[in-house]
Formats: sequence, C-alpha cells, structure tokens
Amino acid sequence: MKKLLAFGLMAIALSAWSQKTNLATVNTVRPKKGQKMAFEAAYKAHVAKFHKTAKVEVYEIKSGPNAGCFHLVESGQSFADFDKARPDAAAHAIDLDKTFFPLLEETMNGVYRLIDSLSLRPGGGAESFVVTVRHLKGSLNQNDYRKELSRGVKINSKLKGAFIESLSTNYWEQLWDGSDQTVVLVRALKDGFKTLEDGYYGPPAPADAFRDAYVLAYGHEAWDDRVKILDGAIESSTQYIMALRKDMSSQ
Repeated sequence: MKKLLAFGLMAIALSAWSQKTNLATVNTVRPKKGQKMAFEAAYKAHVAKFHKTAKVEVYEIKSGPNAGCFHLVESGQSFADFDKARPDAAAHAIDLDKTFFPLLEETMNGVYRLIDSLSLRPGGGAESFVVTVRHLKGSLNQNDYRKELSRGVKINSKLKGAFIESLSTNYWEQLWDGSDQTVVLVRALKDGFKTLEDGYYGPPAPADAFRDAYVLAYGHEAWDDRVKILDGAIESSTQYIMALRKDMSSQ
C-alpha cells in the first residue's frame, strides 16, 4: 500500500487554481478494521471544528487492494503556505492525537503540484474519478516526457467525438519524491461511473485518429520519437476509482 499512498491520489481537488496556488497536500489514511464508521464520524467532527474556512476534500478509494482508504486533501496552496503556522496548532494536534490517529492503521503524506499544461479540460463538478498513478523510470528525461504529454493534450483538445470531448483530466507531479518519480492523472467522470461502460459514448473514434493528427502537426519522425519516449517512460503503474465524500469534506 505504501506506493499507492505515496501517489496519494491526490486526487485532486478539481478547482481552478492560479500558478501560485497549484499545490495540494494529501494525507492518505487506512482506518483500522472495524473502525471505518468511527473514523468517519471522528473526522467529520474534526473538520467541523478546525476547518471551517480551509478547503478540505475527502475522497474514498473504491477499488483495488486499497479500497476503503481515504485521501484527505487540502488544495489551493502555495509554497508560502508552508511558512505559516496555524494559530490553533496545539489544539488541532491534540484533537488529531485523541480522536483521529487512534482509529488509523496507516497514514502517509504527500505534496503534489498541478501542471496546467499537461491537463485536459480541467474543471470542477465531478464526484467520481479514475486515478492513474505512474512511477517513472529514473533514467527518463523529464523534459522530453513532459513535452510529449503537452503535445498529446493539444492534439486531444482538437479531436472530435463524444468520448474524447468528454475527457477532463488533471495531471499532478509529486514533489520531493526522491528517486521514485511519481505522477498522477486524475480523470473526472462528470456523469458518474456509468460512463465507463463500453459503448456509453457510442461507436469509438477511428483507432488512428490521434496518430494521424499528431503526424500532421509534428511529422512522422516526431511520432517515432514519441513512441520510444512513452514506451520507455513507465517503471510501473496502478489504476483505481475513487469518489468524493462531500459529507466528510469542509462545507
């Protein structure tokens, strides 16, 4: 579970942020067996007491070996926020120690940065998500990788078809992740999980539509380079679905 928590699903907060407030801190927790309901009640009370103004969003992982874990996300942050101390820091910490941590089996923290240029039609309104976590190879040239992802976003933003036009993704990079370069792609399902059904958006687009558009824009040689870069970029990846828990989030 450690790797999954590290990417944190940061799942997200799909709000529109400026470049100076595009950070999110993510605390990913696993309640102890038999303590899930107690944890939910305790965290709701904590949010109501200590997070009346700060934006806290809670997401529940719904699939995979970490189903039942939660991402606790504070979004819209800047680096300057890390210099600030809570005026109620002592009381906040005591409340967590007494009512929160005793109910948890495991907890991990991470900080993520939203990359606008690598996101496709980012926006709010969704409560269901598909999360793809990718661990990149240490030898990867990050600039080449980002360049290809940016080109892909530009191509996809111009393609037509019900499915491609429905795509809304946010691209996050984990900060201070050491040698384990981790990125997270969060796809917002604005009409819910039912949109994952085969044929929901009608007949699929031609298989070569993306490639043809890419070659038209950048050329055949660039396409060959793209294939090599992307094929050699990923060390491992994981995918799961998650849902926004509005009842546990700050209102």
